[in-house]
Amino acid sequence: MEDAISGLHRERRTTRIAHRADSFEDMTSPDDKHPNGGDGCTGDFTARSFVFGALALSALAVGCTDTLSEAPVGGDASGYAAPDTGLAPGDDAGGFPDGSSGGGPDASGTADSASTADGLSDGRSSNDSGITDPGTEGDGDRTIGPGFTAAPETMIHSGVPKGAVISFMLPTGNIYPMAPTREVLVYVPSQYATGMPAPFMVVQDGTQFFDWIPLLSTVLDNLIDAKKVPPMVLVLPINGRGDAVGSERGLEYDTVSGLYAEWAEKELLPAAAAATRTQLPKQAVTFTRDPQGRGAIGGSSGGAASFSMAWWHPDLFTRVLTFSGTYVNQVPASSPFAHGCWVYHDIDPYNPAAPNGLIVHNCQSAAGFVGASAPGRCDTPLSMSACQAVAGCMWNTTANRPIRIWHESGTNDLGASDPPSTYRNFDLANQRMAASFKLRGYHYHYDHAIGAGHVDGRVVRQTIAEAFIWLWRGYPIEP
Repeated sequence: MEDAISGLHRERRTTRIAHRADSFEDMTSPDDKHPNGGDGCTGDFTARSFVFGALALSALAVGCTDTLSEAPVGGDASGYAAPDTGLAPGDDAGGFPDGSSGGGPDASGTADSASTADGLSDGRSSNDSGITDPGTEGDGDRTIGPGFTAAPETMIHSGVPKGAVISFMLPTGNIYPMAPTREVLVYVPSQYATGMPAPFMVVQDGTQFFDWIPLLSTVLDNLIDAKKVPPMVLVLPINGRGDAVGSERGLEYDTVSGLYAEWAEKELLPAAAAATRTQLPKQAVTFTRDPQGRGAIGGSSGGAASFSMAWWHPDLFTRVLTFSGTYVNQVPASSPFAHGCWVYHDIDPYNPAAPNGLIVHNCQSAAGFVGASAPGRCDTPLSMSACQAVAGCMWNTTANRPIRIWHESGTNDLGASDPPSTYRNFDLANQRMAASFKLRGYHYHYDHAIGAGHVDGRVVRQTIAEAFIWLWRGYPIEP
């Protein structure tokens, strides 16, 4: 396992990075447990090798922390659990239409054509591209496995233009002052024309654990060339390092809040745009501000972070792709949400018949929910009576957030045999997430992978191409 991780990190560069020509047959990650507990993914990285208005810069740490090893099977393992930054839906979802998460206008962002100095196109609220709900094709639950076959798009094909991958170092910022300088990769497809608002996805764990590059860049090279997805950019920051509750990675990823989304918006994206101006001047990137053109990808705790980005900041991100997401209890005891990311799908008392977490119903400001980095007083009440007891708050059981999500878990995932009372069964947690989305009429796709382990590389390689296609359905693909 250590050899695989070492091989992964040898591919890193501080300048332009070339695609590897391998077939990605082994997405391995460390299977040793970090001394601090958690998922055994991050460990000490130095040794192993993402607004509106005034958003709160300080927040209680509410996240999803883990005491089990979240190392992926046949792939890299992101699963660090970490501190619950205590951020709940700032003021829940009053401002969004009922129905599915993708039901709102699916704007491409090409309307916000002018770029700004920070590399973000202006006109954040310009969702005027005319995109409509793409329908329900591919929505719902699916069982796959136990045999898995890598999709042809994971292979390099002759004649397909290759995008560029650059690397830069992002120094410690204001939002996560304890995080070290981190490496960030940026993938820019060859079809991207500078000055155009670029759709993009932020990929958690960067060069760590999952071998995202060259896998994702190769898949997108093929899909973009075939005009199956728009020419999107990928931004891949490594995590803040460490593992489990109390670690920087845990603080960033497992926190039940929108703080990480704010970090991406304020610190990561401007720096990534600046790096492309320096290293790829002929393809300097301008990121769209249209939330329908923004998404996040992650495995394990990186998956939980990706969902939290969209849940707490649907004004910034709406498309989510996760593998073995850490929708479990992985937070410190002082967290506003005692069971961390488990709260998204279930609260006590557990009801086997149906989920009852934040996705199904939540407390929100009577003025409606737009986006929040830290939980307000209307965010933490978990019952109708508690919510209605707080002035200016309302109990929401009808309005959905404009989220579109593809997610997966395996029958051999972490804690797969554990009862709900442990709040640590990853497979059950993902099944309950799917049940929550179904109950509320979201656009979601859930794969239950028979025989698959945690962030199983075989599953990733089989489904990643179709996941991209489904996730970006309804978004304009340039001719």
